[in-house]
Amino acid sequence: MKKFIFYLFILGGIAVVVYTLATHPLEAHRSKAENFELLIAGMLALFLLIAGAYGLYAEHLWRHFRAQGKRENLCVEANYYVRRKGFAGRVFLFPFIKIKSTSSLFIAILGALAWVVIIAIVLNVVAGLSK
Repeated sequence: MKKFIFYLFILGGIAVVVYTLATHPLEAHRSKAENFELLIAGMLALFLLIAGAYGLYAEHLWRHFRAQGKRENLCVEANYYVRRKGFAGRVFLFPFIKIKSTSSLFIAILGALAWVVIIAIVLNVVAGLSK
């Protein structure tokens, strides 16, 4: 059932991107309000896509650990698993290291929220540097 929700998140993110591209043609000159709408739509699409991906990966990990007979301390097992993936694994899979929960939905939402906040901060800094 949860996998269905995560696939809906991914389809919702793709739908937001398609809708945004269909309703906002590529123009060189836009008002600030239109730019803000595009930014919000992009952040929503990003949140939905990342939440879906993290959720599906969490479901995969939990299924993998249970198949190995590991039913206790799934968070600790995920932490070890991610740390063995190297630097890229630590960067992209940090919700599995920092969030101590076995709920794939909780990990997906908090992980996606963290990435949206990180990207918003980076965009704010880049916009501040360009002025």
